Amino acid sequence: MQSHAYSGFRWPGYTVGASIRGGGGMFGSSLGQGNPLVTGYRFVERGGFISGFVVGGIFYLLGATAASMPDSTSVSTSSYLRTNNRGETERVTTTTYTATSSRSAAEREAALEAAGEGAKGLIAYRQQSFELDVFTRKWFGSDLGDARGYRMNFLFTVYTGKRFILEGGFGFGDVSAIVPGKDILVEEKYVGIPVRFIVPWGPFYAQAAVDLNFRGLDFGLLADDEIETREVDGRRMRVDPVRPIPLTISVNAMLWRLHLSVGVETARPWTGQFGYVATAGARF
Repeated sequence: MQSHAYSGFRWPGYTVGASIRGGGGMFGSSLGQGNPLVTGYRFVERGGFISGFVVGGIFYLLGATAASMPDSTSVSTSSYLRTNNRGETERVTTTTYTATSSRSAAEREAALEAAGEGAKGLIAYRQQSFELDVFTRKWFGSDLGDARGYRMNFLFTVYTGKRFILEGGFGFGDVSAIVPGKDILVEEKYVGIPVRFIVPWGPFYAQAAVDLNFRGLDFGLLADDEIETREVDGRRMRVDPVRPIPLTISVNAMLWRLHLSVGVETARPWTGQFGYVATAGARF
């Protein structure tokens, strides 16, 4: 018999809850002068309609764009001289852009239909999930929390075995957090590929999560000698632009209608900088 947690990944479900992060984890500062406390709300969907509609819509738009694109384009320029109303001679230049397509209307229609069928298949696919984190400095109406922003991931089941599940997808996010007691603003930007390695065991499961952040491949664009400052809430702060590729290892419990999780995470293990993450939510 499959474990309770394993079955939870196979059936549609929704989890609404809260999260808290601290220490030098995903949103830890790289300046070594402290780290923000990141609090927020979390929504997770498995096998539902939100991720299916979003991914299916993106697939259809890409397919429709490809179907309507021309096979070739050309640019031609012509000019002539004329006399304006002041008696002056001026040159008028005209640039003409031409797009040609060898595909017939029937072929373009067939490409659109194929994109539509593919989108329907993705919408009906039930082996996908959606993670949304919204971070706030007013957590449950209090002043607890130093961050604002969001982070979302769309995930698809890549492999399902008897002992583990592998997921991958795409995601993006933008979070800014103030280091307590310091005029430092941690700015985290994320566009990349999330990967999840999940091992279910009874009502529990262990998860290793890595977010491959393309923004972390700055190729020298984030120079150390360039210091940016920004005014936040009337204070001038130094911007700490972090682009982490975080590793999070967590233990999760799916107990009836509750989903509890606690784990450790790091974006700079070589510096000994680690943080913690905890979430709690209600399952529907």
